[in-house]
Amino acid sequence: MVSEEEIKKIRHLLEFLVKQKIIEKIDKLNKIERKIYKLTGEKGQTEMVKSLKVAPNTISNLWKKLEFEGLLIKEGKGYAKVI
Repeated sequence: MVSEEEIKKIRHLLEFLVKQKIIEKIDKLNKIERKIYKLTGEKGQTEMVKSLKVAPNTISNLWKKLEFEGLLIKEGKGYAKVI
């Protein structure tokens, strides 16, 4: 049987690996995509459209792409970061 301490170590290592993978994927985004990713969960789409001066479809399409890549998860009508 696996001890609590071993489970904590495994969890820590998994979180580390996931964060590294997310960082790699974020590094491949362009400047505006990174800003959209950063603001996801903090601001709504309407606020992002105004502050970043992008079309709503730009944000929607990026959110769908990032969900497919495992960076975001769908929560109701919006999206949230995985970590």
